[in-house]
Amino acid sequence: MRFLIAVALCLSPAAFAGRPFTPEELLATRRLDDPQISPNGKLVAFTVRQKSLEANRDLKDVWIVPFQGGPARQFTRDGRSEHPRWSPDGKRLLVVGQRAGQEQAQLWLYDLEEGGDPRQVTSLTFGADLGTFSADGRWIAYTSEVHPGCSGTTEEVDACIKKRVAEQQASKISARIVDHLFARHWTEWKDGKRTHVFVQPAAGGPARDLTPGDSDWPTWRLGGGDDLTFTADGNEIIVSAKPAQREAWSTNGDLWAIPVGGGGPRNLTADNRGDDARPRPSPDGRYLAWLSQARDGYESDQWKLKLRDLRAGRVSVIGDFDDDVGAFVWRRDSKGIVASVLKRGRFYLNTVSLDGKVGRFSESPTGDDFDVAPDGSVAVVVSGMARPPELARQAPGAAPQAVTRFNAEQYAGIDLPGAPTDLWVDGKDGSKVHSFVLQPPNLSGRAPLLVLIHGGPQGAWEDQWGMRWNEAAFAAQGYVILAVNPHGSTGYGHAFEEEISRDWGGLAYDDILRSVDAAEKLPFVEPGRACAAGASYGGYMVDWIAGHTDRFRCLVSHDGVYDIAAMYGSTEELWFPEWEMGGPPWQSPETYRKWSPSTYAKNFRTPTLVVQGELDFRVPVEQGLGMFTALQRQGVESRLLYFPDEGHWVLKPRNSQLWYHTVFDWIRSHSAPRKQANR
Repeated sequence: MRFLIAVALCLSPAAFAGRPFTPEELLATRRLDDPQISPNGKLVAFTVRQKSLEANRDLKDVWIVPFQGGPARQFTRDGRSEHPRWSPDGKRLLVVGQRAGQEQAQLWLYDLEEGGDPRQVTSLTFGADLGTFSADGRWIAYTSEVHPGCSGTTEEVDACIKKRVAEQQASKISARIVDHLFARHWTEWKDGKRTHVFVQPAAGGPARDLTPGDSDWPTWRLGGGDDLTFTADGNEIIVSAKPAQREAWSTNGDLWAIPVGGGGPRNLTADNRGDDARPRPSPDGRYLAWLSQARDGYESDQWKLKLRDLRAGRVSVIGDFDDDVGAFVWRRDSKGIVASVLKRGRFYLNTVSLDGKVGRFSESPTGDDFDVAPDGSVAVVVSGMARPPELARQAPGAAPQAVTRFNAEQYAGIDLPGAPTDLWVDGKDGSKVHSFVLQPPNLSGRAPLLVLIHGGPQGAWEDQWGMRWNEAAFAAQGYVILAVNPHGSTGYGHAFEEEISRDWGGLAYDDILRSVDAAEKLPFVEPGRACAAGASYGGYMVDWIAGHTDRFRCLVSHDGVYDIAAMYGSTEELWFPEWEMGGPPWQSPETYRKWSPSTYAKNFRTPTLVVQGELDFRVPVEQGLGMFTALQRQGVESRLLYFPDEGHWVLKPRNSQLWYHTVFDWIRSHSAPRKQANR
């Protein structure tokens, strides 16, 4: 079935032979996301992104394409626009965009009937994001960063913010005074700023901050969707947020209803101790659906789909797939929901009825970025490990059919690997462990193995296109790629996922070695020349491997955890190590010591490339430096690739280009056949 989908998208690499797939080709790929179908179902608005080496940033613009097929039309041309949202009547389009000379992105409203220049909706010092219409089209809501204490209309808030910014700049002091945790997050110091929700008339007029105070509305979530929506009648905003006093160690976010006309927030999920996110009212206004976790402090708890009958007040779980529910969208008739779920490394769309009956929307693998049309079909972004993304139309029970061809011309002349195959091995505990295997293009003999280890640890390698760790780019260098999904991976049942906690170097490590054993028996793999690479938890596992086996020719550790106790003292999201290690270090010192690669540093022998970003507040810089120091001090061949301007991910195009070439060079130099000594 995957072959048929690839043919439909006109991107089957086996049909072509040409130039090699290089990091530069990867960076030139156009990526599509956030499809939004117009109210009448005829058009799809979406964002197209492309990395620019010249500008050293992502170029992004909004495009529109007929849903039934036809040429796509570039809607914005500033290279800084995204997040299109239709007005309920389909006559206007709200876009987040940053024009030339602006320091921050603002909201822009386009009139699709009259044309002409768009109307600038916001002019805020810290910009605006997540713009959305109320269902009746009367209101627009959005988020913006503010300084707590600055309240009132947007003009009053912005005047207060500008005054504070001017005072800080005039002081010429860069020091920070911090009174609570979470003062920095991911890659930025918050410097007292908070995200708040504003609402204003769509026709124009003053806006109000609905969420004054020292907390974030909505709470930021990695990979989260829009946690902000109007109720169906437009009288309230529903937003996901958690109190500031426990934001560093709690994951218990709640859904709050806030009157548009003013008034305090009302907690809709106070009885749930876990996280509640992505509120979505049904189009008819009778139901509220959202994603919910049961346990506080566990960021990887299973996401289940919940439903509240707003008339009866009854709450029920209607989507329990034994794996996380990802994106979900209401049917236009309010009679059910379409939800994406990752299963065994591939996304499938599923139907969910109001009484909790679930079924497959289609047996064809697809994507998790989609919208539902009035006729029940979906607009979805589809891709694969060796297939760049395009927008497709998918009807119930059918395979995706291409709507766009953004990457067809570029990739028609590139040698890409074929689709990945599946490799299964028996785990130590009797469970089945899955890996993807990707062969180099045009392989005629044997090739060395490159083992890729994903982050999380509750994550997975997916048969989807990626930019940071693109499996096809690695395979194009002449390696057989083994992308292992060991214990802790998502998409294999929640029990399998949970077995990683307090066992970081246990079953998962054994799974990887067993998978390598099986892969090196494949007829197209040359054994004895394998290298291993990973980031985040994958970097942790690489550090762990360095202290426990010498079977790999080389290692690549990107932003890996080296000493878990030390990381606890400098990371921001304390709930993560506290759950994974069973408490803070002073309560579980032996667990932190047992599972820290630093404990086994005396065993390091394998040549290792260490990659670290200075702005990584998730796995802070001392982790990579600690690993590199231990290697250097013991005379182990090693190299440090340090980015002063990157965080957990390498995102700037020129840095990404350097990352790929440095990693490729390291692996190539160590996996090459060894010269035999003359006799």
